[in-house]
Amino acid sequence: MRTTLGTAGAGDDVRAAIHRLGPAFERDYITHTTLSHWADIMGDMIARRVRAVAVRDGKLFLYTPDATWKNEMRMSAPEIVQRVNNYASGRMVRDIAFARSARPEPIPSEEGRDTETPAAYARAVVQTGLTDDEIARGTALAGAVSDGELATRIQRAYQVARKAHRLKEQRGLVPCPSCGRMVDNVCLDCRRAEERSVRREVRAILRREPWAKLADIVRRVPSCDALMLGSERADLVRQIAGETEYTAQDSENARFLTMLHRGLPPEGVTAKKIQSTFWELRNELITTREFWEEMKKRKAKKKS
Repeated sequence: MRTTLGTAGAGDDVRAAIHRLGPAFERDYITHTTLSHWADIMGDMIARRVRAVAVRDGKLFLYTPDATWKNEMRMSAPEIVQRVNNYASGRMVRDIAFARSARPEPIPSEEGRDTETPAAYARAVVQTGLTDDEIARGTALAGAVSDGELATRIQRAYQVARKAHRLKEQRGLVPCPSCGRMVDNVCLDCRRAEERSVRREVRAILRREPWAKLADIVRRVPSCDALMLGSERADLVRQIAGETEYTAQDSENARFLTMLHRGLPPEGVTAKKIQSTFWELRNELITTREFWEEMKKRKAKKKS
């Protein structure tokens, strides 16, 4: 059966209803859903810095005020297009472009989201039953303690823990293989911890070898991908640029920034490449009076 674009996770009735409302409604629904789930598609790290604002004429329009991030998004365009189309379950976009401003993010529907209060959850735990074996285990734990009050607390704590575990199982949660926490499909805490560790490795390589390409890094950090490398490179560029004056084009930071921003090996760095890099990163660098004088010269040259 053909799956309606962007509704692979919906029920048959929902897919049929959306399809019956016509191609225009279906297209708007897909666009709205995809833009609303930009963070799910690209990850929180990128979504905090780059916003997806519109889809027009087969192009995904992104907004970021950061020139470094624009550069990284351009370099990662094929992977971005693939991720967006995979999420939409069809070829929704062919390329990316950049918007001049950001519109307010659409608010995704909260229908179906679990809004259970702590009190309601506590009542659900109390109402969850235990097996005879679990009850016997709690009694045995309490019987091994001579202090009556402490024994009661231990038995109660064990019962509450087992009831909570059983309730989560009944709701479809499974234990995380890493930390054992009951989670809905994926343990976000473990995933974030793993991603932070990988990002630290990637950042360390870039500090040692700012010209490193994706293939070089993947050989040492297999879980790194183009978007992770791009985001780490962009953040490091922004950090170093924020410590460097625009006029310091003969400094070590200038060479490092040029290698990092352009992926150039040391022998590929020239004064002209540094000058061009600094101009592209002018909004990130520490500007001085000399910077504004150069701006005036460039404007005057364009007019003439």
